[in-house]
Amino acid sequence: MTGLGMTADAAREALAFYDAGGTGRTPLIVLVLQLALVAGVYAWIALALSALFRKVGRPTWKAWVPVVNAWELFTLAGMRGWWAVVIAASGLVSGVGSLAAVALFAASALAAASDGDDGGAAGAAIGAILVPAALMVGFGVLVLILQVRMVLAVTRGFDRGGGSAVLGILLFPVWASVLGWGSARWVGLPSKTLQPSLTAPPPPPPSSPFTLGAPAAAHAPAPPAGAAPAFVPPAPAAPTAPTAAGTPASFATPAAGRPASSVAPAAPGPGANPWAPPAPPSPSPASAPAPASPASDMIAAPADRGFGSIVAEVPRPAPAPVPAASAPAAVGVHDADDLDERTVLAARRLIGWSLRLPGGETVALTSDAAVLGRNPVAPAEDPGAQVIPVDDATRTVSKTHALLRRDDADGWTITDLDSTNGVFLADESEVTGTPAVSGTFFLGDARLELLSDA
Repeated sequence: MTGLGMTADAAREALAFYDAGGTGRTPLIVLVLQLALVAGVYAWIALALSALFRKVGRPTWKAWVPVVNAWELFTLAGMRGWWAVVIAASGLVSGVGSLAAVALFAASALAAASDGDDGGAAGAAIGAILVPAALMVGFGVLVLILQVRMVLAVTRGFDRGGGSAVLGILLFPVWASVLGWGSARWVGLPSKTLQPSLTAPPPPPPSSPFTLGAPAAAHAPAPPAGAAPAFVPPAPAAPTAPTAAGTPASFATPAAGRPASSVAPAAPGPGANPWAPPAPPSPSPASAPAPASPASDMIAAPADRGFGSIVAEVPRPAPAPVPAASAPAAVGVHDADDLDERTVLAARRLIGWSLRLPGGETVALTSDAAVLGRNPVAPAEDPGAQVIPVDDATRTVSKTHALLRRDDADGWTITDLDSTNGVFLADESEVTGTPAVSGTFFLGDARLELLSDA
């Protein structure tokens, strides 16, 4: 109870100290000083971010709005802008949750102490410390992770190393001041590395029958199914030996398409019709049946009963041999040779040039000379120069700032037309005279890039 009494007395003294009117002004002064310090740091950060946004072509007023400035930084780093809303919502939840936890555990501690439960009061007091601390630690870890990612990306976009990134993580206002008010120039984020494709490449297209140099035999039309083979005239038959009756030998030619039989047809009997044609021979089992040729039909001569039965086979005249269907001429062999001997005029592709402005838009260079500025006017020595207005958010580009000129020998050159903030090359060297230019260059703080279509 003694400890409880001392705690209650200390609480009453603290309340009396804060509510003592004129005698308790010290905490109010401390609070005012803290608010002034926070406002001063915020104004410092806003001014530095205004200069940084001016270099990258973003509106400077966004640096003064609490959540919008973080949104712009995240988008500048290539991240999602709504991470700024997540941070703001997490901070609000952590703050309200911490206050609610402190109030709840404090009430529990007072109730336990009034009931004489020292253990419960101590546990409630520990909870009033640990729960808000856990909420704040979680919020701090989230903010730290997002800040590290954002600072690394923006530092890389300004072409600065790891030291500047560490400075941005530890001392954010100093980092913003160095980038915004220093000599750093925005060069943009590096392009993302393309991931290798894991899909198989598409199969090659089928070869065309009209491809030059392809063998014509591979595409020769095949003969239709069932077509008869080309006619080949048979060899003349050898004369047969004379018969016993003295009859002359027969020079009969075997019928085309019908196998020759080694057995002579039988002579007609006494009661047979002498004018009837001979019976067709039975087909050989080894040969396929084929339609009978008109030349194979034999005419039986009438027989005289007094002189015996003599059948003379008189063949019809054989038809003239039909030449075999010749295959189509080889197409493509001589033509391919002729095509190889021809000379084709190559179409020369002209290289086009374009200029990327600070806002990201691209303008095609249609002339050998181009004058650049906020409201440029072609110079008197080159009145036909292409006029390209540069929308400059940094306000560092003069009305008529520089002249681009293309020469066959030196390529593109740039000339400073007495501008206020000068012309700088990619290595941050200021232009004097008419040096050659390629790729990135600066008009004041405005970044431009010369692009080739080749």
